[in-house]
Amino acid sequence: MKETFSQIHRVSKTVFIIGCVIVVFMLAVSAILYIGAGELLDYYSSVEISEKLLETSRPVCVTVCIGSLFLEYFLKQRKNTN
Repeated sequence: MKETFSQIHRVSKTVFIIGCVIVVFMLAVSAILYIGAGELLDYYSSVEISEKLLETSRPVCVTVCIGSLFLEYFLKQRKNTN
């Protein structure tokens, strides 16, 4: 895995890492809102926001992975044509 990750272009690696950090942040905020619902914030609005964040984390994760793969593909194609 480490060898595979070292062969990826810097730009693709940056997109992948930043995307993973965003997804982890979304999941953490969702968990905090869900756990703190009713005690820290209004119950219904907190649970609704938590569910929306959890619902959008999967498409964001898929988009980050596909974007990183396409970026790596196009960088490899550009390198091979030059």
